[in-house]
Parts: sequence; structure tokens; C-alpha cells
Amino acid sequence: MVVFTGKTVQDAIMKASTTFQKPEDALKVEVIDQPRRGFFGIGKRDAKIEATIKPLVTKPSAHPDQPAHFSGDNKPKKTQAPVGKDVVVPERKEWTGEGEDPAVIAARHEANVRHTRNAGQQMTMYLKKVFTDLGIKTEPEITKVGAHSINIDIKSPESGRVIGRHGRQINAMEKVCEAFMNYHGSPKTTVILDTSNYRKRREEALHKIAERSVTEVIATGQAVFLDPMPARERKQMHKELEGNDRVRTYSHGREPFRSIVIAPK
Repeated sequence: MVVFTGKTVQDAIMKASTTFQKPEDALKVEVIDQPRRGFFGIGKRDAKIEATIKPLVTKPSAHPDQPAHFSGDNKPKKTQAPVGKDVVVPERKEWTGEGEDPAVIAARHEANVRHTRNAGQQMTMYLKKVFTDLGIKTEPEITKVGAHSINIDIKSPESGRVIGRHGRQINAMEKVCEAFMNYHGSPKTTVILDTSNYRKRREEALHKIAERSVTEVIATGQAVFLDPMPARERKQMHKELEGNDRVRTYSHGREPFRSIVIAPK
């Protein structure tokens, strides 16, 4: 396949049609990258496609001296007309089971992962610029990519400044990154930022907070209001205590000050 670019996907297809001197419906086109307008001037790019001419299948006409075929009732069989040069024969579908072809589902999943990775690579450059403007030297690195999720480890000699007080800075940057992914055509993508194994250490700290809070609630009979937490941490707290028959948990307040309340059951 040959790669073509343009301001839009249609512009790229028109370039391919002109180059091959073929109509658009005679081309096999695969979109590599959708066009992006950029985020605050960063990450702008043209559309990119791969294109090739669809294969043509033709059948030779019968030779004039070739004898006609006859069936059991001595009637000549009808033969199909030869396929013209400009006729494109559709590809045969292999999947004959119910529902959507698993191969199509797998290909779409791989395309989504590739799309998320491409947007994530632009996001790492954006993160590095933001932290540079804050006076923090960083090297963001993608560690895990899914169809609708991406994990980034921010390597820095000043990881404490990356995290911020009570994790407020790194949690705020996650929200900014999710907006970045949405702007670049990857909506509902969960972004997890980490630095110096902060997320693992935070999980352990939340576990201890849950244990201490339960002890206090049982001893005093009064509810305990915890500090505001991001949604992911609140989910962990709910899960930590969902099987406890002495206390119950619920969320209180509005974002970004929404918190967990642990109360007697």
C-alpha cells in the first residue's frame, strides 16, 4: 500500500485517486491517522491513509471451437457473462456463524488500541511541556495501553512536586489528560498517572486509613468523614469495607470535594 496525507481523510483519498488514476470506489483504503486540530497548538496533524487498487477478477470468454456443455436433458447450460474490466468483485466473507465476525471485532480492538497509543504519545509530549513550564523536569513514559485506558509513568527527580500535596497535582493532571484524550478523538479513556510507585503506596495508605476509621466508628458510634478523594480512591474505600457487617460507607459532597463517610451500620 502507498501512504497519502491530507487535511481531511477525504482529501487524502482524492490524492490517492489522482495518483492511481482510478475512481475512489476502485481503491482499498485504510485510515492510519485521523486529522487533529491540536490542543493549545500541540499535536496538530494531517489525516493519513494507506491506499491500493482493489484486485480485479475476470473470467475468459468461451473459445469459439469449444463444445457446448449439455445436462442430462440435452439442454445446453447457461454460462455466465465474462466479468468486465471495471467490475470489482466483492471479497468473500469467511464468517458464517451468528453475530459479528470475531476477526472483525479483534481488528477493531487493535485499531482502538493503536489509536489510543497514538493519542497517548502526543499526551506525553504535552505533559512534559506542562511540567517544564512548572519548573519540574520529567520524562513521561507509556507503560500500558488498552482500547479505552492508558497508564503513564512520570519519571522525575522531583516526584514529590509531581504528586503535590495529598496527591492533588497528579490527580488534577489526570483530569487534564482525560480532556486531552477526548479532544484528540479518544473519548471515555481512563488515564492513570504514576510516579515513583505513588499509586501502589497510596493504595496501602488507604487500606490503613480504612482500618483505623472502622476502629474509631465502632468505638465511638459516630460517623467518620474522610478527606476528599478522587473517584478511583473512593471506589477502593467502598470495596475495602463492603463486607464489613459493623459499618457502611457512602459518598458525600460534590466534585472535586466529594469524600467518603464511614458510619455505623
